[in-house]
Amino acid sequence: MLKSISFALVVASGLSLATAAQATVVTSVTPGLGTGMNFDSQPLGVISGSFSVGDWTFSAANNSQIKISSDSNGAQPYLTTGNYLSVLGGGTIDINFSARNTISFYWGSVDSYNSIKFFNSITGDVVTGGMVSPLLPNGCQTSTDCNGYVTFTSDTPFTKVELSSSSNSFEITNISAVPEPTTWAMMILGFLGLGFLGYRKSSKTGDASLRLA
Repeated sequence: MLKSISFALVVASGLSLATAAQATVVTSVTPGLGTGMNFDSQPLGVISGSFSVGDWTFSAANNSQIKISSDSNGAQPYLTTGNYLSVLGGGTIDINFSARNTISFYWGSVDSYNSIKFFNSITGDVVTGGMVSPLLPNGCQTSTDCNGYVTFTSDTPFTKVELSSSSNSFEITNISAVPEPTTWAMMILGFLGLGFLGYRKSSKTGDASLRLA
C-alpha cells in the first residue's frame, strides 16, 4: 500500500514538473503608443534607489537611468514624449507588481541583446528582443519597424520581471502600471469587507448603548 502511494506521488510530481516546463510567455505587438504611464514622475538621471509608477515598483537598479530625448545612453522611444527608462549595457532593474498574467509597455529601439525575465512560482522565462516579431531587433530609432507597444502574456501568474541589456540600451515607456481588473476586484472586495466589519462594530456599540439606557 505504501509503495503504491509513493509511486502515485512520484507520478504526480512528474506531471507537475512537466506542466511547469510548459509555462510560456507569449508576446504580441499592437499599433500605437499604448495607454500606459511614462516616467515623468521621476527625476532625470541615474537611478539610485527604489521608486514606484502606478503599482509597479522599480528596485535593485544597476546602470539604469531615467532619461528624455536621445544620446549615447538611450534613444527616445519613437513618437513618444516625456521621460523614459533606459537600462544601459551590463545594467539590470527589477520590477515588482501585483500578481498578473499580462503586462505591456512601449519598447523603444528593440535590440537582440535586450532581455526581460519573468518570475513566477514555477520558473523564470526569458524573452529577448529577437523574440518580439514583427518588431526587428536592429535598434533602429526612427521607425515602427523596431519600436512598438508589446504585450507579454503568461499562462502562469507572475509578480516580478527583470530587465537587462548587455549593451546600450533597453528603453521602455508607457507601462501598464494600472492593476488588472481581477486585482481591482480583489481590492474592492477587501474594502467592502472592512466596511462591513466597521458597520457590525458600530451596530454592536449602538445596541450596547441602548441597553444601558
